[in-house]
Amino acid sequence: MSQSQKTLGESLSILIPAYNEALSIAGVLRGLLEQPELQGAEIIVINDGSTDETSQMVRQFPTVRLIEHLANRGYGTAIRSGARAAQRPFIVWYDADGQHRPQDLIALAQKLISEGLDYCIGVRMGDSYQDPERVVGKWLLRLAVNFAVGKPVPDFNSGLRGFKREVLLRYLPLLPKRFGASTLTTLLMIENEHFGGTIPIVTQPRIGKSTVRQFRDGLRTLQIILHIVILFKPLQFFGWMGSLLILAGLIYGFYKAFTVHLGFPVFGTLVILLGIQSFFFGLLCDQISALRRERWG
Repeated sequence: MSQSQKTLGESLSILIPAYNEALSIAGVLRGLLEQPELQGAEIIVINDGSTDETSQMVRQFPTVRLIEHLANRGYGTAIRSGARAAQRPFIVWYDADGQHRPQDLIALAQKLISEGLDYCIGVRMGDSYQDPERVVGKWLLRLAVNFAVGKPVPDFNSGLRGFKREVLLRYLPLLPKRFGASTLTTLLMIENEHFGGTIPIVTQPRIGKSTVRQFRDGLRTLQIILHIVILFKPLQFFGWMGSLLILAGLIYGFYKAFTVHLGFPVFGTLVILLGIQSFFFGLLCDQISALRRERWG
């Protein structure tokens, strides 16, 4: 084994959150353990309350660490558990469903470590598999992310990403328990101007049945959109809302005043007051958000 290969493995913790992935997890672990570049890497599987044989499959690999959640607590919580248990200076997230390729993880880890990046995100190329059930939700989420950052962000919720451990640990309290940990870490890295990069990857169809549910995960998508907006752009969001309400109230009020000749209507005044309240609510949220992000920034 070369010195560069040895350094890569010994510097790396690979976190694999798993929920009912008995069909795929053994193949995923075998694929990682067969890579010479990853010899010595710390591989941690976080079994997030699986009701199938995921744990038994993982225990077939004695060099792999297994963290057990007694109940399903969500992807973000699994990442928190794994990151706190990790002992290497660099951490990579890796999906348990067989979508990712070991060679992409190696390329990402090499870039992350050799260039001393704070983070590196795998950007899925055009020939990557995409679940058709998630297209609409991802499109809406992309609009929210681009609004929050102010520019297009490539593949903000890719499941293959790496961080300096010290950087990731700083933001663990901000991660949502379930849906949205990938998206939020992307925004935190960009917003706080961490030194990072991207690398092209290719994803494959998952093994086994997806746990995605259209209605449930649609609601979660709306939740993370609201979370993103409130955390990163509250003044812009509520400011625009307030401005539109004030403008609507003025237009309606003056129209009624000049056409009905009964003075400025009460409803128009109420809409204007609601707009003013929205603006100042956004100002308050912006101050709270800035303090919250600065605390962990």
